[in-house]
Amino acid sequence: MKRIFVALLILSFVATGPAYGIDALGSAFGTLTTADVLGQGKGNFGFGVGIADATSFVGSFTFGLSEYTDGRVKLGLVDNDGADTKFTIGADFKWQYWTFGSETSHPFDMAVGGFFEYADFDAASVVQLGGQLIGSYPIELKSGGTLAPYARVNARLESISFDQAPGSGADDSESNLELGLNGGVQWIMTSTVTVYGEFQIDGNDGVFFGVDFNVM
Repeated sequence: MKRIFVALLILSFVATGPAYGIDALGSAFGTLTTADVLGQGKGNFGFGVGIADATSFVGSFTFGLSEYTDGRVKLGLVDNDGADTKFTIGADFKWQYWTFGSETSHPFDMAVGGFFEYADFDAASVVQLGGQLIGSYPIELKSGGTLAPYARVNARLESISFDQAPGSGADDSESNLELGLNGGVQWIMTSTVTVYGEFQIDGNDGVFFGVDFNVM
């Protein structure tokens, strides 16, 4: 069954290929999470950096909404192609419907959810709204801690509104359906500290690194 997970990754690369003919803006936040949820009432503060087509620095707070659902709010600074650094905001949620473990027959953790992002650049503002599918596979380390390779596939509506001079008559908006792929590894170092490293291919191509601190 683990081969299914690998097959999903390969299909993701194939599926996302056609989207890159369009100048997609992509996410400034990356994924920086696995399919595993926090648990009801638990909370994490997170910090991350994206070294991609647009450089970004982000902070987040994740809260366990229920036993199988969590939500996250995100705030960041993004520098797109040397333009002035701008604020960006986002939010996402996921519902874990597969849980890997000795008491289940599921081959890995799997979650589905949605997300929203907004950024206002010098010449345009961008709104992204979409859905996501996340898979991960936890591996217990003999030395302690857990490694979890993960992947996310997303499909989103990316709407760009361009700033135009009054009376110009030019088309001032554009909306496109875009696809994206993230893959990485989570390392649960201790009960309170988790680190991430991943790549992203969605128009804002590059690598992202993050750390979460459990505070609740």
